[in-house]
Amino acid sequence: MAVVPNFLVAGAARAGTTALIEGLRLHPDVFVTQPKEPHYFAYHGLPIEFKGPGDDQWVNKVVVNDLEKYLGLFGAAGDTPARGDGSVTTLYFADRAAGEILRVNPEMRIIVLLREPVARAFSSFAYLRLRGAETETDFRRALDVEASRKAAGWHHMWHYDGMSRYASDLRTLYDVVGRSQVRVWFYDDLQANYEQVLNEVVAFLELQPFPTRSLTMPRVNVSGAARLVVAQRLIHWATEHESVRSAIKRVVPFETRERVRSSIVRRQDLSTATLDDLAPRFAGDLTELAALLPENQPHWLGRYAFGRRCE
Repeated sequence: MAVVPNFLVAGAARAGTTALIEGLRLHPDVFVTQPKEPHYFAYHGLPIEFKGPGDDQWVNKVVVNDLEKYLGLFGAAGDTPARGDGSVTTLYFADRAAGEILRVNPEMRIIVLLREPVARAFSSFAYLRLRGAETETDFRRALDVEASRKAAGWHHMWHYDGMSRYASDLRTLYDVVGRSQVRVWFYDDLQANYEQVLNEVVAFLELQPFPTRSLTMPRVNVSGAARLVVAQRLIHWATEHESVRSAIKRVVPFETRERVRSSIVRRQDLSTATLDDLAPRFAGDLTELAALLPENQPHWLGRYAFGRRCE
């Protein structure tokens, strides 16, 4: 009998899902797939042929859209109590994913991480800029061309605005899978107390707390700007050469790769003016989200409680 997953870290993208997954991997009772994001529930049964820059190597070649192959990713899990993946498309394409989740495992637990929407969108933009895929230098311009990119078949990470809208997708997971099986945390909390969030997540998965150890949030999948032009060019070159990327992955551990990447990237913050200017475009969605999550709201969501923005 095939081993099936019993939890999913469903998104949102650029909200700390990789850091959470890498922390969960340290728990002796947790198994997470390689790759972390097979994207099965979003893309099951669909042809995978995204057409944006880099989409072929980053998405088309890693998506698992066949159930047998997807379940095969859990073959090494054995009797590990908690088994899952970390595909951010599970939240973004909840309408398509939810029914398939129930078909695979009606008892699935779903973990959701959310981030202030403008900051999330900008982080995605900066990440694709760093990798040499995003050619627009202005964030607002990248937002303006999003619709045309979607129409041209560019994959989900290019949907800067779209992936920053959470309410409808979260409601779908609540309605189809069940509110008791879906739990939401926030990027803010993950940054403030990584160890606490990890232990809350494993409690949600009905596991024992982490063995005594100090858990610190790793810097993974960092976004920003390269500190040196030569470093930027090196990142672009490695990204464009699949054989080089594959060779590096085979011989250099994930933690080491991420440590090196982090060391050559400087943080690139969104200006307060830009944040304030773009925030209203997400106000309606956040009002709905605040109603879905009445407790323990981060400051950016609490402003939208009771259906209105509160300064």
